[in-house]
Parts: sequence; structure tokens; C-alpha cells
Amino acid sequence: MELTYKRRVYILILFSAFLKLFLGSNLEFGNDEVYYWLYAKYPDISHFDHPPMVGFFIQLFTLNLTLDSEVFIRLATIIPSAISVYIIFLIGNFLKSEKAGFIASLLYSISIYGFIIAGTFILPDAPLVLFWLLSFYFFIQTIPFDPNPKFTTKILLAFLFAGLAIYSKYQAVYLLLGIVLFVLIKNRRWLRSSVFYIGFIFPLLAIGLIFYWNYSNDFISYKFHGGRVSFFSFMFNKNSFTREVLGQILYNNPYIVIMLIVMFVEIKRKQFKINTNITTLFLFCALPLIFTIIYLSISRNTLPHWSGIAYLTLIPLLGVYLSENKKRIVRKLEIGVLAFSFLLVTAVFIINKGWFLPVDTEEQKERLGRKNAILDMYGWKQASQKISDILKEEKLTHLGIISNRWYPAAHVDYYIARPNNMNVYGVGSLNDIHKYYWINSTHPEVTSEVLYITDSRNFKAPNDLFAKKYHTFNLIKTIPIERNREVVKYVFLYKLTKG
Repeated sequence: MELTYKRRVYILILFSAFLKLFLGSNLEFGNDEVYYWLYAKYPDISHFDHPPMVGFFIQLFTLNLTLDSEVFIRLATIIPSAISVYIIFLIGNFLKSEKAGFIASLLYSISIYGFIIAGTFILPDAPLVLFWLLSFYFFIQTIPFDPNPKFTTKILLAFLFAGLAIYSKYQAVYLLLGIVLFVLIKNRRWLRSSVFYIGFIFPLLAIGLIFYWNYSNDFISYKFHGGRVSFFSFMFNKNSFTREVLGQILYNNPYIVIMLIVMFVEIKRKQFKINTNITTLFLFCALPLIFTIIYLSISRNTLPHWSGIAYLTLIPLLGVYLSENKKRIVRKLEIGVLAFSFLLVTAVFIINKGWFLPVDTEEQKERLGRKNAILDMYGWKQASQKISDILKEEKLTHLGIISNRWYPAAHVDYYIARPNNMNVYGVGSLNDIHKYYWINSTHPEVTSEVLYITDSRNFKAPNDLFAKKYHTFNLIKTIPIERNREVVKYVFLYKLTKG
């Protein structure tokens, strides 16, 4: 029996989910992931860095942290990502055919941003992508056309999901910007529709909750992000700009980026014909975010995944284009998905086994592994077991643990403090400790004796950091972290005492 394209999508989703479960259960948390676990452990209506949705997702899929291993926490990304792939298929199917939708879902599955960053790792991008795509799916069925009473439910759902997207990550305001631009420029008839205005209640509610939290906290999120994304600067940061442009190409797959450019050229030449209003809606909802991040990178340090959702938005349109213009494209993309999957499995063994990696010859224990970024995702389980044994043997589990930055504080919190029922405190400026500024107030006051745990990737001597608060700094143990019988980094356990 020949498989329909819809059934192929189901197979793709199942295959991808099993692969992500393998990745999620064999990789330790990265710095950002373990930090967002704190959003679930200490929920609030908003947070210093981002809105709270990722924390709510973790609570939902772990039964409020009852199941708190890496793979269960990452279900908060893996399951929404599976739904997102299907939404991509639905958009492509709406635009043209099941084949176009299936091609779009294959493209999604070879995107590092779509498959890994927003599809496997626990980051705010997972709920952002889910709700943005749901919102866009309903907008594209309504906004390009004349207002109609039968559109009422869909347009309200579109605005509802847009509000939930904003409550996931601030970038989602660009989706609403695209909708407003489209209505003002291409389809003003919606300005005479009351349901169009009623729909804004949902995004405004999300914005209101975020605003209220910031009002109660001296607008600290706006100050933080304002310092990161200032729109007015005349400095040129060559490194940031180059990193951003190359990063966008890499994160979204060079093939996808190149084919998007080819598609835009053919749209301009009118060689790729599709409903003009629909094409314009795609461009209004995607391109402003891409160009904004590139513009910001000219003078500021930016991150390539900030614009990832915009590229995912364009994928269904690219699916339609490829379904018309490329022979045997489905088979080639299916092979591409398999090759990409093989690379991901290989990456797991590179991280956990050190395959193909040079041996670090750093002689200073305090600096070992500092140049090897993938060690942020390796060795914490090993450290957890070794340090837990020391803490119990030395009867130290009653003490608090202090750290000077949100990372490695969050790693220490999850892998060492959590299994030993200990508290972690951030000691430093708000920009250094982030959410620990609020977490500190939920714990009892720190005692005259505390522990300080750090690793050689982030090592800073405790007497340099805490000399004003503590007077004695005793190194209890230096713990080697091994991989394939090679020491790749060290973890340091100190006891600090006042007086």
C-alpha cells in the first residue's frame, strides 16, 4: 500500500520523537536548559530574562517536577515540537497540497533551530514556536481574505495563540506587527471588523501580566533587554555582525537559506505564482524579525537563534515552491533527514565519549577544559555522584551553596543541590545572578558556613569573589571528571567560613 503524504508526516514525527528522546536521555543539560528548569521550580507570572511559559510547560510535562530527569523535563520541548511539525504540514497543505506540507515538515526536520534548539533542548523557543505557528496557521486562513462571520472562531484563536506566544518569548510581538502591517497596507477591510479589535484582548492580557511583574520589580526586564538590544548605535561590531549572519545560515540550514533566497528572486520575477496576499503575509510576519536581529548585530552582540522562528514561518511557503520546481525533492530531503539524524547521534558520542576531540593539555587544574564548550553538557552527573558521597561523608548537606553567577549555579542546583535537598544562593550583582536574586528570598538566611562549588570551565577563586563576606576558604576536595579515562575538567568543593 502506497503511503500518503499525511501518513509519511506521522512516520516522520514518530521517528523524530524517538530520536529526540534518545538525545534527551543521553545528553546532560546545557547552561540555558538547566537555568530554565528554575522557572518551573520557582514559578512566577514573569521572570527577569523571559516570560514564564517555558516553566509552565516543564511543570505540565513533569507533573510539577514529580518526574524531573533530563528526558522528562525535555518532554516539554519534544512533545510541542511534534505538534509544531504537524502544524507546518497543515499550513503547507492549506497553501497547496499534502506533498507541499510534507516537504515543509522535512525542511523543518533538517533545521538545527527547529529540530534541536526549539525541538529538543528546553528553552523558551519551544512554546514560542508552537504558539506562533498555531497563530499563523489561523491567521493565514483569514487575514488575507475579506472579513466573514465564519472566520470569527479562527481569528480569535489566532489572536489567542499570538498572546500565548508573547507569553513565551518577546519576539512574538513581531507576529502581531506583521499582521497589523498587512491589514494596514494590503487588506484594510479588516479595520471595519469588530472581531479584529476584540482579538487583541489576548495579546494585551499577556503583555499586561508581563508589565505588571515588571512594574512590581522596577521594570528590570526592560532595563536588561534594553541594554542588549538598543536600536540606536553608531558603532560597528564586525565580529557580532559576522557571527549573526553566519549563525543564521548555519542554524537554519544553508540549504534552506539558499533556497529561500532563490524563491524570493523567483517571486520577484513572478516565476513562482501564489496568492499575492498570502505571500505578502508570509513576508510581513517573517522578514522584519530577521532584518531587526541582523541590524542589532551591527552594534550589539546578538544570538542567531533569536530570528529562528521567522525562518520556520517561511518553510511552508518554501515547501510549496519546492513541490513545484524540484524533481525527486521528497526523496532527497528524506535522505537529508536521515543524514542529519546520523550526525546528531554521532554528536552524542562525541560529547559523551570524546570521539575526534583533541586532548586538552592545559597544566593548570583551574583552567582545564575552558576552551571546550561542549563540556558544559558533560560531567555533571559524574560530579553529582562524587560530590554527594563527600557531602554525606563529611556531614555537610545542612549547609547552603553559594555561587557568583547564574551559571554554573543552575548546574550545581540541579545536579548537586537537588538530590541532596540543599539550597543554592546567588551572591553578586543582578546581571550576574539573574533569577537567583529572587530565589535567595525563598530560602532561609545563609549561615556563617557555606559551600562553594565550581568547575575548571568557570573557575574563580572564592577568596577573590567573597573576601568581604567570608574569612577562611578551605578547599575540601578537587574532583577529577573523566571521559574515556582522560581527565577533561575538575570540580572544586570549598567550605567558606565567617570569622
